[in-house]
Amino acid sequence: MAILNKSQTEKQNKDYWRTSELLINDALKLLNIEMFGVDVCCSSEDVKIEKANFCITEQHDALKCNSWFSLYEQDNTSFCNPPFSKKWEFFQKAIEQVNKFSKQVLMVLPYTPATKTWHDNVHGQNCIIYVPDGRYQYLLPNGEKSASSCNFETCLVLIVPFKCGNVIVNYKRGVYE
Repeated sequence: MAILNKSQTEKQNKDYWRTSELLINDALKLLNIEMFGVDVCCSSEDVKIEKANFCITEQHDALKCNSWFSLYEQDNTSFCNPPFSKKWEFFQKAIEQVNKFSKQVLMVLPYTPATKTWHDNVHGQNCIIYVPDGRYQYLLPNGEKSASSCNFETCLVLIVPFKCGNVIVNYKRGVYE
């Protein structure tokens, strides 16, 4: 399905939208955890999501890092809201990390299950796909709320270290607060 609404975001800012607290809180409640071990995609340390113990900054390049996980036993889930322009590279790296370390990665991705790219990347992987009842509002790179919402549906994809195929879970935003 073609996206008919052209993005109003300046090209240099497309990769720097920040994750809303509502999305983070919903994700933690869905996974029944209090914190993420690592926030994988931070432009800098000062924009790390509050509910992550550690972060990998743009300077350290998560696509080149050996591990997306902390050394703490309880930190089994890393969070990744990847730069939009590299979302599928990050997805493939997340698959590699989950298979290597037997931990899990929760990714924020556009929900486009009818596209070839989605089929090429997500189908056949072991993922629990959490589909919200509407769109989340993302924050501008400076942390302020945007006047408009993104022009695509978003989902949370939990890449897991066990066989399950693709499991779809629909949920209502904000009821977990």
